[in-house]
Amino acid sequence: MKKYERSDERSYCLGMSLTIEALKHRPEAITEIILSGKANRNAQFSSLLELCEKEKIAFRCDDETIDRLSLKENCYCIAFFDKFDSELHSDTNIVLYGFDDFGELGTVLRSAVSFDFSDIVLIDSDIDYFDPRCIRASMGSIFHCNIVTYEKLEDYLKDYPDQNIYPFVSVSDRMLSQVRFEEPYTLIISQETSKLDELFQNGIMIDHRGRDEISLSIRSSIVFAQAYHQKRSR
Repeated sequence: MKKYERSDERSYCLGMSLTIEALKHRPEAITEIILSGKANRNAQFSSLLELCEKEKIAFRCDDETIDRLSLKENCYCIAFFDKFDSELHSDTNIVLYGFDDFGELGTVLRSAVSFDFSDIVLIDSDIDYFDPRCIRASMGSIFHCNIVTYEKLEDYLKDYPDQNIYPFVSVSDRMLSQVRFEEPYTLIISQETSKLDELFQNGIMIDHRGRDEISLSIRSSIVFAQAYHQKRSR
């Protein structure tokens, strides 16, 4: 088996924890699981085998394939899966604008899932979220998500005209602490906040006392936590 290429019809995730996430949330997409003969027969290993039996997914041992495809030495499992299409299912969408970095996207997906947001829209992004590097950065959160892509923001807004839009910018008099999110709503987060400054005149700024711009991972977590808190308090 060859290493992943974007044109492939299927992808793979590396490691037992990511494979377990795939088995729990996207079992219908999994085509094959390969285990290493060096894997420890521990609780995680037993859990993986139980899930394989439950979902009737076959597995086999093949250290050569694992060594060829893995990104690190202590990888003991690979799950191959068909790339899957998704649709948005809720009234709360997360738009990620202008993302071009696997690590940044993976981190934000983890934060979104942690705060119970799973409908993700990628706009102005050519990133391949099925790349094993992105899957690894997301720690398997991608298997929780429904991800759709649009080339332009206006195309998304045309398809979802009833959404209340909350863009997060770098400079604004409108502060996050003062905003009450009204469903149905869309939170728009850019990899670089300045990209949204030009698109929205009435964006939202995160309250903070530091002089420097806060990192994307912290910025997104603050937004998701605030939205999650409001959702739970209704």
